[in-house]
Amino acid sequence: MGVRLVSGRFFDERDVGKPSQTSPRGYDATVVIVDERLARHFWPGRDPIGRRMYLPNDLNNLTAVNDKTVFITVVGVVGEMKMMDLAEKPSVGAYYFPLAQDTSRYLTFALKTAGDPTALTAPLRAALNGLDREMPVFDSQTMEERTEKSLVNRRSPVLLSLGFGAVALFLSAIGIYGVLAYLVTQRTKEFGIRIALGSSAGAVFELVLREGLLLIVGGFLLGSAGTLAVRRGLESQLFGVSPTDPLVLATVTTVLALVAMVACAVPAWRATRIDPIVALTE
Repeated sequence: MGVRLVSGRFFDERDVGKPSQTSPRGYDATVVIVDERLARHFWPGRDPIGRRMYLPNDLNNLTAVNDKTVFITVVGVVGEMKMMDLAEKPSVGAYYFPLAQDTSRYLTFALKTAGDPTALTAPLRAALNGLDREMPVFDSQTMEERTEKSLVNRRSPVLLSLGFGAVALFLSAIGIYGVLAYLVTQRTKEFGIRIALGSSAGAVFELVLREGLLLIVGGFLLGSAGTLAVRRGLESQLFGVSPTDPLVLATVTTVLALVAMVACAVPAWRATRIDPIVALTE
């Protein structure tokens, strides 16, 4: 699964078989691996390797310790993982027992294949049935299927958000174009005079474009401030990328800038096509 070992060790041959119960305090030989979040929660700023935890056996008093309390020793710390789905909210943390010391749970196999993983479903069922015909084998899915399934509840809102974003981008472009087109109309005589006095089409184009760019820069500054303001709210909706990811922000900024530049360029080009004679006689 590519679990990253942060400190300590993974489970090995020392952790097979049932631990003895000779200790008056319980299963001293039981070991556990915790993730970084759980380690930070219980031992902030300290090394968790060799620390002891215990499993409560009294639901009415979770902190009670008695002769039946099961003590466990931390032997490793691993990186955080998404246990159920990619969109799950962060929890206190996760811990893992070796199978030989905790056989009460159902077992999940993760197989890495070089070819089509679905082709192994039938041979895998046959192999497990050869070991135990009473053992049920269910929920066989590829990792891609599990990933898609975990995100199905998020896909519709994301597609809807993308649709709203596209509409907002289109309306923004129309708005910029409308403002600058109105500006060109209001200053038709001014541009006619400039052209009549020898101003080049490039200079007029640059003049209108510069005023449009001032609007764009102001919009980007306000948008950047808004992004920082809603950053925490966006974190719970994202996976594998942060709200301030440089590549994402650079891509979005580039797309917005290109659309805004086109919206500014059209009125600026129209300003260069003004006939000074017509503009001055209107």
